[in-house]
Amino acid sequence: MSKQDVEVGRSSPHHSPHLKIKSISAQLLAACSKYLIMLNIGMGISYPTIAIPPILNSSTGLSLNQDEASWFASLVFIWQPVGSISSVPMSGLGRKRSMFYLQIPLFIGWVLPFFAETVWELYIAASIMGIGIGFMQAPIATYIGEVTLPQYRGLLACIAYCFLTLGSVCVYAIDVIVGNWRHTALYCAVMPPLTAVILYIIPESPIWLVSQGRYADAKKALAWLRGWVSESEIEPEFKTILVHNSPKFAALVDNEIPTVSGDFDMDTKDPVKSETYKEIKYEQQSNTAQTDVDTGLEVSKPETEKEKEPNWSGNNKNEEPFIRFLARPEMYRPLLLSAVYLYLSNGIGVAVFRPYLVLIFRDFRIEFIDEYIATIAVTTIGLVGNIASVVLMSLIGKRRLTIIAIILCAIGCFGIGIYKVIDDHQPIPPNMTWLAIAFMIAIFFSTNLAVGHMPWVLMSEIFPLRGRTLATGVVAGFGNFLQFLGTKLFITYVDKMLLSGTFFMYGGTFLVGLIYLYFFMFETEGRSLDEIVALFRGEK
Repeated sequence: MSKQDVEVGRSSPHHSPHLKIKSISAQLLAACSKYLIMLNIGMGISYPTIAIPPILNSSTGLSLNQDEASWFASLVFIWQPVGSISSVPMSGLGRKRSMFYLQIPLFIGWVLPFFAETVWELYIAASIMGIGIGFMQAPIATYIGEVTLPQYRGLLACIAYCFLTLGSVCVYAIDVIVGNWRHTALYCAVMPPLTAVILYIIPESPIWLVSQGRYADAKKALAWLRGWVSESEIEPEFKTILVHNSPKFAALVDNEIPTVSGDFDMDTKDPVKSETYKEIKYEQQSNTAQTDVDTGLEVSKPETEKEKEPNWSGNNKNEEPFIRFLARPEMYRPLLLSAVYLYLSNGIGVAVFRPYLVLIFRDFRIEFIDEYIATIAVTTIGLVGNIASVVLMSLIGKRRLTIIAIILCAIGCFGIGIYKVIDDHQPIPPNMTWLAIAFMIAIFFSTNLAVGHMPWVLMSEIFPLRGRTLATGVVAGFGNFLQFLGTKLFITYVDKMLLSGTFFMYGGTFLVGLIYLYFFMFETEGRSLDEIVALFRGEK
């Protein structure tokens, strides 16, 4: 068994169209948990866009000044890093259970604005929503990567970000229909209970279950995820998951495969017994028998290889210290790549000016369309970008899609910058104000084509298993901090550099980021997790 075979989904028993459809359906149903969560997150981060305009410097009822509005818009992001980093200890609960329990703060975050009478109550609601979203990011990022086959992973992950944009469209549309920001929040509160129902139905990640030594549960979960098939049908894939994700099976890779005898008892969590694994043979036939220290079973191995005896215990005493492991290229290279990409995704552009979008359209002085309708329109065009991403990713890959999207984003930002320079010196004629909408559409379309979601898609596949949860939590927290900082400082940037200078700065940053990603971003589409890690390790 080679290292390239040691990957979830590398060998799939689903050859007939009927079984393939069942397999895709099961994985799609499991992915629905992430889709509903992303819908909720999209609604949550977009809520200030419709809540701020009616209460900004309002003469009646609850009122916010510009500084308070910037805090309300950004607090949802500053608390997300706290949730992201705190989610690491929660990994012991499992991906599914973590996501299930975290629907509670999301529900509270929606209900509180309906009853809010002071700005501090809005701050608390935004903070609770932010913590809930932050807690959610690590488990949802890893869950899709762990339960889907490689050929569907990118597609299903990209569909999730269609729901993020759809969440924005939904909250804007609900507000236009009901005409009240409080009632909008109450309608949105139905999402967490609905998500909890889906989470109750789907199975836990088989990879996480194997890492916990729960082999029987892992096998049942994998059979569910591959189309509700029998356990015998997923046996080849289950073996590769064991080898790649269980410390007790790590030694089975590359010429360290012992011949064992006995029956495999899943309930004992004992990895070294089984009819299933009798076919896994040690490539160098042994002359000397030795007893396994954990199980007492006879394990055959060559006399000359006694020094290399696999460590079958769950505690690998020879395992490299984690701090040193972080310095390995397969860890620090994806961390650096994620940080740069997340700055383009979360630190500038749509992510930071979304809460002020209605106010930006007012500044454009567009007469032929209401600013709220314009907000819905450009966000809907962004949804088209998401759909295009789903179609194009498998055709041209993530790397090319990234390059195209960043170039379009830069063009849109420079376009708005030039538009505002001209408009500030001499007002743009009413029949030319459509240019502002066109440039904004370019930004939204390209952001949803790749820039906005691609680092989160990559996050589910570029980190090695040992550091995946921690790295995902830390990187997600960093991205959320960038989004808080960018959102909080947006009004300051506009005050100091005007709207034109702010967008010129964004365009220049996109071009600098493009140069880095052009040279250091690998293509991951269609590759197994093991192959991706090998790329970052420097292996061809």
